[in-house]
Amino acid sequence: MFKPVSIFIGLRYFFSGNRSNLLVSFISLLAIAGLVLGVALLVIVLSVMNGFDRELRNNILSVVPHVQLIHQVGVDNWQSEQQVISQLKQVTEATPYNEVKGLLNRRQLARPIQLLGLSSEFLPAGLGSVLDNYHLSVPTVGQLLLSEVLAEFLNVEVNQSVSVIIPSGSEGSTTVHPFTVSGIFATHTELDQSLAIASLEQVAQIAGTPGQVLGFRLQVEDQFNARNIGFDVIKQLPFGYGFRDWFQTHGNLYQAIQLSRNLVGLLIFLIVAIAAFNVISMLMMSVMNKRKDIAILQTLGLSQGSIVRLFLMQGSMIGFFGISIGVILGIVGCYWIADLVGWLESLLGMTFLDTSIYPIDYIPVDLRWGDVTTIAAVALVLNVLATIYPALRASRTVPAEELRYE
Repeated sequence: MFKPVSIFIGLRYFFSGNRSNLLVSFISLLAIAGLVLGVALLVIVLSVMNGFDRELRNNILSVVPHVQLIHQVGVDNWQSEQQVISQLKQVTEATPYNEVKGLLNRRQLARPIQLLGLSSEFLPAGLGSVLDNYHLSVPTVGQLLLSEVLAEFLNVEVNQSVSVIIPSGSEGSTTVHPFTVSGIFATHTELDQSLAIASLEQVAQIAGTPGQVLGFRLQVEDQFNARNIGFDVIKQLPFGYGFRDWFQTHGNLYQAIQLSRNLVGLLIFLIVAIAAFNVISMLMMSVMNKRKDIAILQTLGLSQGSIVRLFLMQGSMIGFFGISIGVILGIVGCYWIADLVGWLESLLGMTFLDTSIYPIDYIPVDLRWGDVTTIAAVALVLNVLATIYPALRASRTVPAEELRYE
């Protein structure tokens, strides 16, 4: 007999359904729906996790120093030391900075801040890009740039006055420094919870180290080798420097993203596996329902191998159909999830991603076709494996027993 006949019959079984047994048809639909849902969710979740990973690398780490050099007493001749650092191959950017922690105050409202002093001549590229988006520049003496979160909390607008309260050396004493808000910006990261930018010189005066800088903010070529680069850099500098790298400040976030990606991926992968193996139940019921058909086909000369291929084709078509729809829905979902979350936030009047809890305030998506291909291939393999046992059971049908009373 012409071998493709088993494939033809398998396709016919799939497309015609099972009108004589609604339960088998219902279970078939459940098996397909399970595959669709599992594959679509896996594509969306992995794309969102990839997006968080990308944002950490490209956005968060562009405004956070990869290595932050801190001098014990401040640096006087910082220009020469900056030149030494800039000549190192691994370092792409060396920005002098000053920094103090204080309390931002306006009327009866106050909030802890990180007051960062920068120079317009040596502005970090990441923060510079953020400020450019808002047509802002490093403020002059007496001016202050505030993040949108701080400005909204204090209900302050551009050209209005605020005060920065700084603890002084004496126990319990403070100094108050007036500023005029010259601009408002947003990094859309957790930095917005506390970041305020002033001039390098004024922050040095506030810190009690006029003419000095606290250290340097470094960006490096290999972000994941930042710690070793930090050790290499301080070896080239005079005594008194220490450093911290981004992995100390944001490493837990990166590890959490990787762990969440792996765990959520594993969980949904198990859902896909369960959905694929639901095909076993469906095909077993199909085999029981079509025993007489199988017996007749065998008496007409269809071999056991052809019977196996028949049910393998039926199960594979269920998998292919469900996985294809799941991949399509997953890809569409990746493009629409940010809009969906925004619509839900406006409908419910709440914020799902608050930068006081999460590192960014939006849903990032990074759809990688390699992940999509892997998901589809693994799901299809699991589905084919799930069809083997029912197909073998069908091939062991004994025509004489099934047709005895016909």
